[in-house]
Amino acid sequence: MKEECVRLFQEAWENHRGCVLGAVLGALIAVSILLFGFWNMLFIGFCVVVGLWLGKQIDDADDGWLQRLREVGVQGLLDLIRGR
Repeated sequence: MKEECVRLFQEAWENHRGCVLGAVLGALIAVSILLFGFWNMLFIGFCVVVGLWLGKQIDDADDGWLQRLREVGVQGLLDLIRGR
C-alpha cells in the first residue's frame, strides 16, 4: 500500500507538477487561514512580498535608492526621519 502511494505521487509529480504544487500551496494557505485568520495571513503575505521585492533589489544591485541608503547610513537615516 505504501509503495503504491509513493508510486502514485511520483507519477503525479512527473506528469502534473503544476497541479501538485498548486494543491499543496492551496492546502497550506487554507490551513494557515484556519489557524491564524484571514487578515493575519494577508499581512504575512504582504510582508513576504515586500521582503521578496527588497531581496530582488539587493540581488540586482540597483544603484538607485538602495545605494543612497547605504551612503547615508543608519545615523543619516535617523536624522532624515527627525527632520535635521
